Amino acid sequence: MDEQPSYSFQVNLKGMIALLSEHLYSDPNTFIRELLQNAVDAITALRHIDENHVGQIAIHLPHGEQENFRFEDNGIGLKEADIHQFLSVIGESSKGKDINDAKDFIGKFGIGLLSCFVVSDQIIVETKSALEQKPLRWIANTEGDYSIQPMLEDMPIGTRVILKPKKVFNYLFEKSFFTAKLRFYGDAIKEQVMVHDGAITEVLNHGQPVWLTEKSDKAALLEVGKRVFNTSFLDAVPFDTEAGKTRGVLYILPFKTQFSSKQYHRVYLKRMFLSEEDQSLLPSWAFFVRMLINTEELSATASRESLMKNDLLRDTRKEIAKALKDYLRTIKAVDYSIYTRIIQTHFLHLKAFALEDNEFLDIFLDDMPFETNRGFRNFKHIAQAQQTIFYCAEFENFKQIDRLADTQGQLLVNASYTFDTELLKKINQRYRQYTIREMLPSQLMETFSDIGDLETERFKAFRVKAEAILLAHNCVLELKMFQPADTAAIYTKPEQSHLENTAKQLKENANPFAQVVKAHTPKTNNRPILCLNVSNDLIHSLAPIEDTYLLQSVIEVLYVQAMILGKYQVQESEMKVLNNAMKNLIVMGLTNFVNI
Repeated sequence: MDEQPSYSFQVNLKGMIALLSEHLYSDPNTFIRELLQNAVDAITALRHIDENHVGQIAIHLPHGEQENFRFEDNGIGLKEADIHQFLSVIGESSKGKDINDAKDFIGKFGIGLLSCFVVSDQIIVETKSALEQKPLRWIANTEGDYSIQPMLEDMPIGTRVILKPKKVFNYLFEKSFFTAKLRFYGDAIKEQVMVHDGAITEVLNHGQPVWLTEKSDKAALLEVGKRVFNTSFLDAVPFDTEAGKTRGVLYILPFKTQFSSKQYHRVYLKRMFLSEEDQSLLPSWAFFVRMLINTEELSATASRESLMKNDLLRDTRKEIAKALKDYLRTIKAVDYSIYTRIIQTHFLHLKAFALEDNEFLDIFLDDMPFETNRGFRNFKHIAQAQQTIFYCAEFENFKQIDRLADTQGQLLVNASYTFDTELLKKINQRYRQYTIREMLPSQLMETFSDIGDLETERFKAFRVKAEAILLAHNCVLELKMFQPADTAAIYTKPEQSHLENTAKQLKENANPFAQVVKAHTPKTNNRPILCLNVSNDLIHSLAPIEDTYLLQSVIEVLYVQAMILGKYQVQESEMKVLNNAMKNLIVMGLTNFVNI
C-alpha cells in the first residue's frame, strides 16, 4: 500500500499575532501585567542561582523628546538560543525548560509578550543572560518578522523591553494612569518597582502587604478591605490553605446581596494580580463574602485572566469553604454583636447554606429569622410560642389568614420566601421535638368555635334561606364564632388535588392530555365556603330577616366582599353580582338597609 503524503498547516503569522494580541487579551492595559509578570519570573529564575539576589524593576515613561517606553528588570536575561526558542515561537515558554522549579513562575504559556503589540507596532527586547554574558537585541514587528543582533554597548544582566506607543494609546503611558494600573496589578509583589517620569522617580511598593502577613491586626485588615473594595465590612476573616498554597482574607459584607448579583474579588497568582471576576475559589452559597487572596500553586489560563478549573482548585475551594464555616461556627462566642448583624443581614444566604449542611443548621437553627404574622421572630421564639409551628407556603394564603390567625392566638410563619418552606420541612424531618405543619385558609376554620344550641335554633330559618342563595354561586355556608368580631365573613376555597392541578395546567396550555387526566381525576364535592361570624353584630342582626329579596342582596354583598378581603381573584361575574346586590339595596330604600 502506497504511503499517503502528509502536509503541514499553513499559518498566517501576522493574523496569528493580531488574534493573540488583540483578542486573547480583553484589556489594552494587559501589557502592563504581562511585562510585570515576565520581570518577576526572570528575577525568580536568577534567584534560583543566587538566593541572595535582590530584584529590581525600573520603568521609564515617555517624557518630552523621549518618545519610547522602557521596562527593565535585573532578572536572569536570555541567551540567543532562548530568544529564538521562547520569544520567537508562539506558545513556547522558558519557564519550565531549564529551571526545575517552574512552579515558582507566574506565566507558563510564552505568549504574554504579544500583548505589547496591542499598544505598539514594534517590540524591542534588549537582554543579557547571566549564563552567557552576551548582550543581544531582538526586534519584532506586527508584520510577523523579527531580527536578532549583538549590541555594541554593554548592559547589566537582565532584560529591557522598549515600546513606541501607538498614538491612540498614549493615555496609557501618562504617569497618573500608568502608576495606578501598575499598583493595581503589582501592589503585592516582593520586588522593588521604580517609575521614572523625566527627572521624577517614584517607588511604588513598600514592604510586605498587610493582608499577606501571618499575624495581622483585624483593624488593619478591615482598613485594607475598605481601600481595596471601597466598603466598610462587618468583619475580616484571615485564612490560608494547604491545597494551592493560598493566603488571604474573607470580608463579610455589611449589606444584603442578590444571588444573581455579580461578585468581585481580588485574586493574585504568586503575588501578581490575576482577576476580579474569578469566583471559582468560593463556594456557591458564599454570596455575602468578598475575597482577597494570593495563591502560589494554582495555575492560570492562557489569557492569565482566571484560574484553571482542576482538582487542585476544587481542593482549595473546599479548604476555603471550611475556613468560612469554622468562622461562622465560632463568631457567636467570639463577638455576639457581629454575629447578630450577620444573621440580620445575610439570613437568606445562611438558610441556603443550612439546607446543604446539617451541622451548620444545628448551629444556626435557634437564631434563624422568619417572618410571622407578628413580625420577624427567630426560630427559637417561634418554637417556644406554641406546640405546633404553622406556616403558609404561599404568600396569598398568608395574607388571607395572618390577621385571623393572630386573633385566634396562632403564630403563623410566612414561608413564601426563598428556602423557607424547604428549610421548615427539613427541620421537621431532622428534629423530632418540633411539629411543623402547613396551614391553609380552609384549615383555619377548624380553630373557630361552633355556635351553641340557642344560636343554632335562632339561625335555623336564616340558614335554609342563606344556603339556597349561596347554592346559586356553588358556595357552602358555615356559621361559626371567631375573633376578630369586626370580621363579618371569610371566604375560602378548598385546596385542589395534585391531579386537579395537573388537569388545570394542561388545559391552560391547550395540552391534548388535559381531558385524559380530567377523566381519571376523582370527583370531589368540595366547594368554596362562606363562613359567617355570628360574633359580628351585622351577622347577628340577619337572623330575624324574613324578606328573601333583601336577604339575598345582603348575603351576596358579604359573599363578594369576603372574596376581595381574602385576596381571591374576583371575576367579572362576581363583580356583576356585587353591583346588582348594591343596586337592589339602594332601590329597596336606605331605611330598610339601616334597620337590618
